[in-house]
Parts: sequence; structure tokens; C-alpha cells
Amino acid sequence: MDWKKAARRAVHWSLPAGLTGLSLGWTVYAVGEILSHQAPAPLAYTVAGIYDAVWLYALAMETAHRRQGSKTTLPATLGWLFLVTSVGVLFTHGLLYATAVVAVIGAVVPAASKATLIMAVEREATRISPAAQAQIDAVRSATRDQVAIGRAVTRAKTDRQKTAAVLEREEHEARGKAQKVRHEAVEELTKLTAEHPVADLPQEVPALFSDEDLARVLGQWSDGGVSLGVSPVSPQVSPVSPVPELTASQSEGHAPLDWPGLAQVAAVAGVETPEPGEPLSEEQLTVVLRWLRHSDNPPLSYRKALAAYRAAGFSAKEERVRKAYAALIDAEDPQP
Repeated sequence: MDWKKAARRAVHWSLPAGLTGLSLGWTVYAVGEILSHQAPAPLAYTVAGIYDAVWLYALAMETAHRRQGSKTTLPATLGWLFLVTSVGVLFTHGLLYATAVVAVIGAVVPAASKATLIMAVEREATRISPAAQAQIDAVRSATRDQVAIGRAVTRAKTDRQKTAAVLEREEHEARGKAQKVRHEAVEELTKLTAEHPVADLPQEVPALFSDEDLARVLGQWSDGGVSLGVSPVSPQVSPVSPVPELTASQSEGHAPLDWPGLAQVAAVAGVETPEPGEPLSEEQLTVVLRWLRHSDNPPLSYRKALAAYRAAGFSAKEERVRKAYAALIDAEDPQP
């Protein structure tokens, strides 16, 4: 026999057993004394003993069912019914034959007995096996893992939605600022145009760097480097209003342009005299380039001719000017 286990078990049940015994004895005394005023004392105390015996049996049955893990209605109902009756009897007995303090103490004893008995039974209730407990722990652990992962995913989605909303707001703010700047620029341009009107505005702005220039530069790079003697960038010269005498580039030693000569060249070609700032046909463009090319000796190169073309106030896409100039060169160089 395991004396340590028996000792621990005795200590465990000592308080519920003591309180239950005290409650039963006090109840027999109180019921018997109250009934003795209505019946003979032996009969009164016999009834009180029977009352406590039934109550004790109900407590024992309820305890047995709790320890086995089963449930039953009758023992539990009788136990709670006799408990309420005992509390009432002891409280009434205390008020009739003692003081209010004694009445309260007498009413508390059965309730304390019932509470400690329930706790002791729950402590000694039938337990599950270690294997089952391990499975329960595993299920609880997996559930907690799933809950933790679900919370993390939800928080990540929340952060992503918040970040997307912030970026969208910043984009709208940037667009609003850009629209405001454009609006202010348009207002400023309208104001300056009204205050300082300018006649003969150029129809288009010359391209600073065309696709053909870029292709040529890339081709030279692929051939081993860019030649220092060739500038792939077309010179940017602001167009000006035509005057009777314009120079292609006085700094380079070009002679003043012969505007009457342009009219003669146009007449020979059978086209109307080209006017600066007006759209030119292909024939008029060729006439202007031929006139500019031979305006100096030796004839101007394409780069100088283009600069003179822009300085004279004529406008056209550089690709179109380049093609017309190439056709002009091909026409001037007879095929062998």
C-alpha cells in the first residue's frame, strides 16, 4: 500500500468530510429541536436523522457520478434541494434559539460543505489518458498556429491596402500640383501674350536631336567610337522674322543672302517664290536649298545650309530638309 498516496488522499478529503459531518450533526440538532416542540423528542430526532441520511446519500451518489464523469439528475437535484432546506433550517434555528451571528454561521456551514465537496470531486474526477492529452495539446497547438498565421496574413493585407491608399493619394496630389502648375503657366502665357504681342511666330520649333541623329550616333558608337569631326546634333537656331538682308552666319564668313536671287531661282524652276514662315512645297524647298547651297563659295555643306535655312526664317522638319538636300546633291552629281 502506498502510504504517501493514502496520506495525500486523506488530506485532500479531510476538509470536505469535516465540514459535511459538522453540517449533518448541526442539521440533526436543529431539526430535532425545532420538531420537538411539535412532537415527542425521540420522533423529532428520528425524523431529523432520516432527513440527514437522505441528504448524505444524495451527496454520496452525486459524488460517485462526478468521479466517474457521468451525469444524473435526481441525486444532484436532491442534493441542492436538501442544501437549501438545511441552510434555511439552520438560519431559522439560530434566530430562534441563538443570535443572528450564529444563524449566519449555521447557514454558511452547509454551503461551504457543498462547495468543498464539489471541488474535491472535481479534483479526483476521472482523467483522460496521456495519449489523449497529447492529441488534445497537438490540436490546440495547431489551432493556435493557424490563428497566428491568419492574424499575420490579415495584418499584411491591411498594411498593403494602407500603403496602396497612401500611394494613390500621393499620385493624386502630384497630379493636382502638376495641373496647378500647368494652369498657372497658361495664365502667365496668356497674360504675357496680351501684354507683349509678337507677329510672325514660327509654326514649329526645330528639333534639337532627331531620331536620325540618334541612329547615326549609335551607329558610330558601334563602329568603334564617335568621330570628333562630325557633330550628330543639329544646331539649334531660333527662327527670326525675315528682313530684306539676312546672313546665314556672319561669324563663319558667309556672304549676305541674295533674296532677289531666290526669286530668280524660283522663276526658273517654275514655282512661286518661297516666303519665310509659310509652308513650302517639295519644289519650293528644293529651290530654297539650292539657293542657300550656292550662296557662298565653296557651296555650303548640309550643316551650314541647314543653319542658313533656319536663320532665313524658313521652317520644316529636319528629316524633310535632309531628304531634299540629299536629292539635290544626287541631282548635282552626274552618274558615270
